[in-house]
Amino acid sequence: MSTADVSSAAVPRAMRGSRGFTALEMVIVTILVGMMALVIERTISSITETERSLRAIRNTVERSQRALSGIRDAVATSRKLFQNDAVGTAYLAKLDFGTTPLLAGSRLPTFDETHPLGPDDVGTPMTGNVLLFVREADPLPCIADPATKLVRTIDAYRLVCLYTTQTNKYVVAGGSLALDFVEWRSASFPSWGQVTGIADATQRTNVVKDLYNRFGRDYLWDPTNPVSSSFYGIDGVGTIAAAPTAVSSIPRDLNVGGGPNFVRANMAVARTDLSSKPRTPLFTVEAPATWTPNGFEAKVVGPSGSRKVWLRLTIEQQASKGRVPAQETTTIVATRDL
Repeated sequence: MSTADVSSAAVPRAMRGSRGFTALEMVIVTILVGMMALVIERTISSITETERSLRAIRNTVERSQRALSGIRDAVATSRKLFQNDAVGTAYLAKLDFGTTPLLAGSRLPTFDETHPLGPDDVGTPMTGNVLLFVREADPLPCIADPATKLVRTIDAYRLVCLYTTQTNKYVVAGGSLALDFVEWRSASFPSWGQVTGIADATQRTNVVKDLYNRFGRDYLWDPTNPVSSSFYGIDGVGTIAAAPTAVSSIPRDLNVGGGPNFVRANMAVARTDLSSKPRTPLFTVEAPATWTPNGFEAKVVGPSGSRKVWLRLTIEQQASKGRVPAQETTTIVATRDL
């Protein structure tokens, strides 16, 4: 027997048949593993994008509902609403908006006192995208008689304006500058009618002195009159101006109220877009080339004693590339004027 025969006989049959993978087999395995990895990667990517979209939808729903709930509560406690007439636009023009101006083309709603709630009639625009109203502020306890410690609590009012403003930030990739929603509140003003209604002249003087010296108030306000004839100056010795003052502007109270609400949370008020249902106006029927509400609509119907305010707010958030979910929220609020 030769040496080759002995070596061959010493190697088990199973080992003689195991010669490893061929190059073709390696290529096939590599291709299959690559395809499986690609499928897994695409599946994970799809799940991630879906999760981002769902999270964005949840965020817009929660934030929109929370914002409109706050708006509803504020409007429900209003004491006077302003509309798109000479009085309302004059008051609006006096508000000091500072770094968050009204969006171009913004307007107050026009009261519809004859029709029920519903979209505007063609050719009769009533819907606005700014809401301006009077709300009670914290009352001011004033010393009317220092000797007896008699206190007279004076009612105070402030103006509240709800509107959209354009920011210098982007929320939607490739889109326009983001719009934000602002709740603007003025400084509070003591009631002119209540102060002048104090029969005792000495007590009235003491109250005015306390309002000026301790609370820092410069004017009394009669919110039932036009802005040019509703503010009366007061001073530190208790004098009330005999004639109203035409104020140059109405300041904002930086200690109360919300500034921009959404952009800081990477959301924005949605611009009008007729190709998207949540972004399509609901109340107004005007052509977009004429007027667009851009995400916030307000309509007011009914007489002064029982008004209904219909509000709609639409906000959006970038979820992922090409996905920008929007959420519209509507509410109806009952209110009445002073």
